[in-house]
This record gives sequence, C-alpha cells and structure tokens, in this order.
Amino acid sequence: MASLVVALSITAADNASVGVTAGYNNNYVVNGVVRNNASALIAVDASKSLKYADVYVKGTLLPNNELDQSHWTLGAGKTFSLFSDFTLQTEADVTRHQSGVAGIPNSTEVGAKLALNNKYVTPYVRGSYDYELDQTGVSAGLYRVQALHYGFTITPLVEYGKFTDYEAFIGKVTVARPFEIAFGTVTPFADVSWIDNNFSLSKYNFATKELNGAVVVSAGLNLKF
Repeated sequence: MASLVVALSITAADNASVGVTAGYNNNYVVNGVVRNNASALIAVDASKSLKYADVYVKGTLLPNNELDQSHWTLGAGKTFSLFSDFTLQTEADVTRHQSGVAGIPNSTEVGAKLALNNKYVTPYVRGSYDYELDQTGVSAGLYRVQALHYGFTITPLVEYGKFTDYEAFIGKVTVARPFEIAFGTVTPFADVSWIDNNFSLSKYNFATKELNGAVVVSAGLNLKF
C-alpha cells in the first residue's frame, strides 16, 4: 500500500489528485451487506480529469490477522452541464473484491451510476452486477452536503437497494472538518449508518452477517493532495 501511495503521488499533476485514508469501522459494508467485521482500514485513491472523461482508481485494505481483505475499483465518469446549478454526472466502474473471509468468494462487480448534482439535494441511481456472487441490483438514494459553523460539514444520506436475493435500506450521516495544510487538505471524518437488510445467512455466501436495523460506525482521517 505504501508503494502504491508513493507511485500515485509521483503521478499527481494538474487536474489530478491523490488521497490517503486511515480509519476504523465496526462493519465494512458493500451494497448494503457486511463483507468484513470490525477492523482498521487503509485506503488510497487517485483521479485525473482528461479531455473526454474523469478517470479514477481506488483501493481499500482491511487487515484482519492473516486474512486481509481488499477492494479495488477502476472507473471513469463524465459530467454534463444542464441548467442553472444542475449537472448530470455519469460513471462506470469495475471492482475486484478480494474477500479474505472464509465462505465468501472473491468476486468482480461492474456498475454504472447517474447523479443529478446540485446545491439542494442530489438524487442518484446505480445499477450493478457481481459475476461470482450472481447478484444483480439497483440502488437509488439522495444526499445533501450542508455547511455548518467553524468549517464543519454534515451529509445526510438515504438509500434503498433491491438485489437478486435481498433488499437493503441505509440511512447515514457523515460529519467532516477539512483543514488546509502546506501540501494539501486533511479531513477528519466520522459517519454513523442505520442499515436494515433481509436475507437468510445460511442460504447465501455474500455477507458475514445480517443487519436488522443495526448501527454501523466508521471514523478516520483523509489526506488529499
């Protein structure tokens, strides 16, 4: 991970950014289900704006004794101006989920997303398909980034997802406070989610446990330069 951060840092230039995140979560959630229980997390991401699209790569490592889990995404998107303060954001991505959990196989997921960005409330919809887990799904939600006093922001989000073998409802609130430093921006953050999904854990191999109105918490520090 350290080598990757150095490599991404070297490639950062105009219209590009690199980020590093370190934190902790009591459950790591993918598509509304838990893929890893309580663990630390280390993540890196890099993005660059090109002539016809914005491209990005990101990876998250969840160290868990000898069974480390990781998730790696390569994506591209394009934003189109519509009217006034509204823009249409399109994205397509492919993610490799390296499980590291007994009983859950490694898998590859492809997805596409549309979002109507604006200064009021941003709605979005995302479709996905995971080959090895044989899960097709559509998720729809909305969020708003609200500025608070002293430089803080709060972002409430609600999302509903319908997948082949389950449904998931997510309500989340994220609080963050960015600080400008000499070589970038450092942002402490914390988010709390309420998640409810319905499936029989004994029948399916895509989660470590079921969440029946459970609280999921994560917190950490992001550095972007």
